[in-house]
Amino acid sequence: MGTSRVLCTLTLALLVIGLAGCGDLPLPDFIIPQPSATATVELAAISTATPQQIPTPSASPSPVPFPPQPGDFNKYAKAIVGYLNASQGDVDGLREMLKAWGALRHVTHLLRVDVDDDGQGEFLITLVDPTAEYVAEIPGDLLVIDIDGEEYRLSYQAASDRVVSDPALLEVDDLNGDGHTELAFSSTGCGAHTCTTTVYIVGSGLGTYDDLVDGGIEMTFAEVNFTDWDGDSVSELVMYGGIIGSVGAGPQRARTEVYKWDGRTYALVETIYDPSNYLYFKVLDANQVLLEGDYATAAELYQQAIENPNLEAWMGEYEREDLTAFSRYRLSLTYLAIGDADAAKAVRDEMLNEQPDHIYAQVVTALWDAYLTDGDLRSACDEVGGFASEHPETADVLANYGYGNPTFTTEEVCPISLF
Repeated sequence: MGTSRVLCTLTLALLVIGLAGCGDLPLPDFIIPQPSATATVELAAISTATPQQIPTPSASPSPVPFPPQPGDFNKYAKAIVGYLNASQGDVDGLREMLKAWGALRHVTHLLRVDVDDDGQGEFLITLVDPTAEYVAEIPGDLLVIDIDGEEYRLSYQAASDRVVSDPALLEVDDLNGDGHTELAFSSTGCGAHTCTTTVYIVGSGLGTYDDLVDGGIEMTFAEVNFTDWDGDSVSELVMYGGIIGSVGAGPQRARTEVYKWDGRTYALVETIYDPSNYLYFKVLDANQVLLEGDYATAAELYQQAIENPNLEAWMGEYEREDLTAFSRYRLSLTYLAIGDADAAKAVRDEMLNEQPDHIYAQVVTALWDAYLTDGDLRSACDEVGGFASEHPETADVLANYGYGNPTFTTEEVCPISLF
């Protein structure tokens, strides 16, 4: 669901309760979640797989004075819990207090929703420090406040063990299909050129708020969604972005990362890169599928890197010379791995005829000399590794493409793991 649809959904909900508009509009005392599946860093569409009819709290008691606004943002949680206990859960008063403090950015940042599957609505509050300037990190927090008997207590605080910058609520739902509610939110911090979003997911269905993402999943300039990516009726975390706003990062292409629940955590199961016309990325893609054992696709991509003049060089024509030589060596290696010695020999001869002075002409010669000795490709790869370690320039052809791209070492010149 896109942002426009989320806005329409939220506006309709406000109209139903007579609250269409903005600014100082009151928030309903209690929001009963409705089924939906979306995530946005702007608005939160709160959903649950099995909506429960949770009773609306009784009328608010007589107002009590607001406590002084803390000078330290870290003391907000304690002050909020104290006010709820003093006012016997006056949600309208709490909303007015937080608005007066400047800690609420949007009407959806104070909700009552069943977070822990106990049939009661908890206070779910997204806060920012109103005194902070818009710099690298805007201190924020996400609180869950529950009632235990007659006393309100803080049952979850996102910032208790981490920095939560510019927080956004993403989802409250049974995201992983375990029958319990999960709480997903993000934190976004910006440097001089790049903003990084970290997604957190905690399992709150048993009231323990367990970390389900091993400390958080990061991506620069990220769009975040929960969607059933693979059609198994369980939502996956899908993040799109990854661009770094700095020339020093090297050539860039955005990517989609898919994280799936594996019973313990959300694990990366698929990475899909956007198309790019850079020669460098064609070689990277060939390297990756070769490591995965997809020799046919690797051969096709290396051939494209060699033959396609329309692929762009990032640093200059010497880059084209280097990556063509590397691709010829790797293509010859790939054909040997497939068992097509004639094709492998043809690529070797092409290299020796057209780029005889390149360091990778020596690499492919070392590969073939060793291979012809005993016909064992693993031993030949060992020989190439020894040659590369004595000639560190073999790694330079892929090693200097900026800090946003993979490194490359002499140990990777011939990936011994293939054999």
